[in-house]
Amino acid sequence: MNVKSILFLFVFFIASFSLDAQKDKTKKENPLKTKSISIFKNGTSFFIKEGKVKTKDGVYKMIDHLPRALFGTFWIHSPQQELKYVHSYSDEITNKYEYAAQSFKELLEANIRKKVKLHIGKEEIYEGKVEEVVLKDSEGEENSFIGNTIIVFKTATSWLSINPSEIRRVEFLEKPNQVLEKETSVQKNILSIDFTTKKSEQPLEMMYLQNGLNWTPTYLIELTSEKKAKLSLRAEVTNKAEDIENTDVNFVVGIPNFKYANKLSSLVDFLGMIHPNNNQYALQNFSNTISTSTITYESDESGFATGTPMGNGVEGDADEDLYFYKVKNLTLKNQGKGQYPIFSEEIDIVHIYETNLAQNGIHKGYYQKEFLFSPDNQNPVFHSIKVENNLAFPWTTGAAMVVSKKSGETRPISQDLLKYTPIKGFSYVKLTEAPDIKVQQAEKEIDRVERKKKMPGNNHYYYDLVTVEGKIKVKSYKDKKVDLNIKRAIHGELLKSNVKWLKAERINRHGDLNRVTDICWETSIDPGEELEIEYTYKVYVRGY
Repeated sequence: MNVKSILFLFVFFIASFSLDAQKDKTKKENPLKTKSISIFKNGTSFFIKEGKVKTKDGVYKMIDHLPRALFGTFWIHSPQQELKYVHSYSDEITNKYEYAAQSFKELLEANIRKKVKLHIGKEEIYEGKVEEVVLKDSEGEENSFIGNTIIVFKTATSWLSINPSEIRRVEFLEKPNQVLEKETSVQKNILSIDFTTKKSEQPLEMMYLQNGLNWTPTYLIELTSEKKAKLSLRAEVTNKAEDIENTDVNFVVGIPNFKYANKLSSLVDFLGMIHPNNNQYALQNFSNTISTSTITYESDESGFATGTPMGNGVEGDADEDLYFYKVKNLTLKNQGKGQYPIFSEEIDIVHIYETNLAQNGIHKGYYQKEFLFSPDNQNPVFHSIKVENNLAFPWTTGAAMVVSKKSGETRPISQDLLKYTPIKGFSYVKLTEAPDIKVQQAEKEIDRVERKKKMPGNNHYYYDLVTVEGKIKVKSYKDKKVDLNIKRAIHGELLKSNVKWLKAERINRHGDLNRVTDICWETSIDPGEELEIEYTYKVYVRGY
């Protein structure tokens, strides 16, 4: 059989053979596969993993896939109840790795005892085999740290010692290797799991909470008619934790309470340092601590439905006071970002024009004897939509883009915050300011009882009790009837109003003589008409 010569021209420092491409041969695939992940909006996520691990003398050592588990959340379980104990430590282990040869010296070292022709200088050619590549120090002794490299080369008739710098070209007479394998000793962190039996394989389950994986809700509200809209939710995910591959993921709605998960578990904290959980995402406006509305007006906020199919095949269910949107078979690399549909459903909407009036004062000079109406531009009116949650699952707080599709094309309208909305609850989403509805307000003092009460803890100061009459004037320049919500917070005791008002009393702070009540007048106004609201209340103001 003829031997076909293979000419190999080696280019020094070629990019594709960079040392950065080293492959750690000891790093094995993680036998524990991620079963599910629950992602919270505060940047924490809960992983559940399971699989079978190979043991030696009843011990499984986890080296390359240690989780960054947070304190008090790291649990390892043996389904066969054979877990003895778990401990961790650092130790020196032999590490094997491969890298591409990048010089004649390394190329020949990778092809010991292969047939080769060496072209030396201008005319010399030697055919034979490389027997050894060694480092010699200045005294001719082998030294792997200092000295010059010597290639020991065997021809048919002699042995040669060649300096690699003399080699002009290398010609292989059989297929060469291009990869070197090295061994080094490295310090590694080890999690050791000891079992009570010496089975060669053990089923294992692991769960833990860690930082680095976050989801942010984004909504799209498509106005399809005067009373209907299509609400779609997507989860924007930022992954700075670990690779996710074909895993069921829960996007959690609710307020998590992980009180002590503000540092790493001691089992995996090899630096002995506290790693605070900054919960940076909880500082965003998208926190679930924002309720449906500051003013609830006794709206029905019944509990979650369970096991209800959601739009686009997405499922969800409730557990205690949390709700879990589920997306199946999610894949996202570490340091990757993605957007995933949660649901898309038709909802009922009501168009509302709303304004918030300034809160009343509680100092002596605030009230006048005559009405002095505020200017038109002091009380802007916003066109909003009231979105009613008649679906089987709650809506988490998130940015909402509103578009109109009523004209046959998609037109941008606004972007606002859709607040957390429970089942059968409602929220308001602002669209635009409405300059064709004007609102003015004024108040006057109609009675005053001076020195009615002493100031607590100070006998030199008193409070006067003032009876106040208020008026709100609304003028509509629209060509259709519109619904109005006029809101105001009032210090004092409410008396009466000529238009029905809804009241939500706030919790009274200790020592305050005046309670604060959130008021909403829900009414309507015909095209081109004027509306006047009259009301009265009593308030304690500081006297002298």
